[in-house]
Formats: sequence, C-alpha cells, structure tokens
Amino acid sequence: MTDATATANMISLFPTGIFVADLPTVDNAALALAIRGLAAAEGGAHGLIAGDGISTYGGARNLHLRPEFKPFVDAAMPRLLGFAGALGADLEHMDLLLADCWSNIQQPGSHVLLHRHPNSLVSAAYYVEAPANCGRILFETPLDAHRMSDFPIYAKETDFNRKRYAVEPVPGRLVLFPSWLGHQTETNRSNGERIVISFNVAARIAQGRQ
Repeated sequence: MTDATATANMISLFPTGIFVADLPTVDNAALALAIRGLAAAEGGAHGLIAGDGISTYGGARNLHLRPEFKPFVDAAMPRLLGFAGALGADLEHMDLLLADCWSNIQQPGSHVLLHRHPNSLVSAAYYVEAPANCGRILFETPLDAHRMSDFPIYAKETDFNRKRYAVEPVPGRLVLFPSWLGHQTETNRSNGERIVISFNVAARIAQGRQ
C-alpha cells in the first residue's frame, strides 16, 4: 500500500547569505571628494588590486571614526544589524562595531583579486562611484573544495550548483557578506574610476546583558 501521508521535500542545507541594499540618503559626491583627498594624502598601493589603483587600507583604515564619514556609517549600521539579525545573531547580548573602514579607487583596467577577510565577522562594499561596466563583485562558492564528485553536466544553474554569484555595482549600493566568503571583482572596463568604501565588523559581548 502507498502511504497517502508521505511527502517529498527538497531541503536547502547550509545556505550562505549576502545582503544588498541601497542607501539613498548618503551624499556620495561629498564622500568622493573626501576619499580623493585622503587618497592623495594617505593612500597607496593595495596588494589585492591588480592594475592601477590607490587605497587607504595601508594608512587611513579608520574612516568610520572621521566626521565626514559619519552620515555613511549612520546609514549603514541599521542595514548591518538587519543582516546580522536575519542570520540569527543574538543582538540582545552582543554589540556589533566597525573594526576598520577604508577606501579604494580603481582606475580603468584594474580588478580586485580573489580573497577573504580574516579575523572579521561581516565585511562590506559600498559603491560611492560606479560607472557602467566598472566590474561586478563576484562571490565564489565555498563548497568546491569539499566536493569529491559532481555531475559532469548541468542543464541549468540553480542554487544547488552555482559556482559564483555576481552583484552589480550601483552608486549608493551596500553589499554585506560573511567575511569568510571568497570574493573578487571583474575588470573595470569603464572609462571612469570605481570608488568603494569597505569595512569589517567585529562583535563585543555586551556587559550586563549576558
């Protein structure tokens, strides 16, 4: 006999979440002006940028503490808390804080190499200037190293076989992702600069709320 109560379910195990949101209240023109000034005074080469680019990663990594970047931080923090809450983080018993924050300016022809952000929980990319064709951010599957075998051919791309996922850079767009997730960018094929603010997030157990 057939069990009429039997069901068949497709279960998605161990998904990886990224969060994409636009921050319409941020003054990107003011941010770009501040970043270009910092790049001239404190910027330098970044080992993960292939091609012509300048970064404050080696010097000014405290942009979140500077008054000209406060409106950006104020707009980004609620999005960060929303992302962490959706992932199940216990925000009643810990506080999230920006551990560091820096800027990158990429010239045409440059791209960011595949990397992760060690010693961090969540990382971010915020697009201050992003002309068309300046290079999407690409997230790489963390599962390939664990696959002992796989189907030789797939008829279509699904969440179960996807190798990478791309997010289009748009001025005012914030992308949040787990810091352990490998990512890189496509080549900036525009004629303009690609300006990004990045930050890393740490957690602190809230005293008296344990």
